[in-house]
Amino acid sequence: MAKPEINNAIEECREIVEKCINCGMCRGRCPVFKIIREEYVSPRGKSLLLKEDFFDKTFFLCTFCKNCEINCPLGLTLCDAFRKARKILNGKKKETKANKEMIKNIREYRNPFGESAETGKLYCC
Repeated sequence: MAKPEINNAIEECREIVEKCINCGMCRGRCPVFKIIREEYVSPRGKSLLLKEDFFDKTFFLCTFCKNCEINCPLGLTLCDAFRKARKILNGKKKETKANKEMIKNIREYRNPFGESAETGKLYCC
């Protein structure tokens, strides 16, 4: 990702989260927050990070289930912002080892697990 594309993605993230009122309605439905129970992994926590232009590997801790968007009283598309944050991190070569492996497996085996069709294992749903 070239620098202008990164700058555009940062601006797009900022446009989405600047409207966030930090009400916390998104937290209750977030599966990652339910397990880790730390504010920084909640959708609200990630929104606060994006408001400060802080991009780190926390954004890889999102399932993109959009449960946060269901409860958002403003109808913010937070998952779009988090997806863009991942692209920014990838563009800056700051992705996680697990993410690199998953992308490699998808490209090579057409699934995130790295199993080939010859093994007889099928992955569904």
